[in-house]
Amino acid sequence: MKFLKTAVALSALPLLAACAANWDVDGAKMAQNDGSAFQKELQSEYARLAGLERDEGDWADARLFVNKALATTKGEIDPQMVSERSIPEDKVAEMSAAREKLMAAFAAGGKEATPNAAARAQAGFDCWMQEQEENFQPDDIEACKKYFMAGLNDMGAKPVAPKMDDIVVYFDFNSADLTDEAKGLLVKASMMGRGADALMVDGHTDTKGDAAYNEALALSRAQAVSEFLKAHGIAAKSIRVGASGEKVNAVTTGDGVEEARNRRVTVKFK
Repeated sequence: MKFLKTAVALSALPLLAACAANWDVDGAKMAQNDGSAFQKELQSEYARLAGLERDEGDWADARLFVNKALATTKGEIDPQMVSERSIPEDKVAEMSAAREKLMAAFAAGGKEATPNAAARAQAGFDCWMQEQEENFQPDDIEACKKYFMAGLNDMGAKPVAPKMDDIVVYFDFNSADLTDEAKGLLVKASMMGRGADALMVDGHTDTKGDAAYNEALALSRAQAVSEFLKAHGIAAKSIRVGASGEKVNAVTTGDGVEEARNRRVTVKFK
């Protein structure tokens, strides 16, 4: 996704090998933390962000989030200052106001009362800052912003988080394997889903083939999405899996028609 950063990272492989500890996501995640519930939740959140950035080849931000995860084992740390990133001028006021709301929620006891939500809000804010600085992936910016706002809202702060749009992923013909594009979208869904009460995962097929077979295929697709979401931090109890088979089409066709836009799984946030 991040071509330029990936190219730079590839050219620096010998250096990375010598400094692998800087990107030890598993080590940051598993480091002993005897601090507060908020510190432990924040350690997990930053380690998750580090893993996402590492997987995209963004070594600088992977290292930043690894170090922030480790810092939580020694004490509480604040969300990043807006001035510490090169934020576009037209976004500075919005992000400064958002950080002020977050700090006010912390001052009102949000970390102690709702440590999970507080950690999600802080990690979401730092994620938003990181993506806004890069400023070329609007979907990622929006996903981090919504993650922040959902955590802020769960602490009892206002405004209420906006409704999260459905995410739709598509499949190859007669396949339940996730494509790379689908995985990218589902990473965003996993971030957004932590701010939702439930995720409704519904599988679909086109009308080609036997209806009973298609219903089973649709369920396999929904289960593949569910397993990916669980592997990326969504609790199994929050996911509702269903299969509509060929009965609910995005594009109306006759029977026996291959249609790529109908071979899909929808993820709805409740």
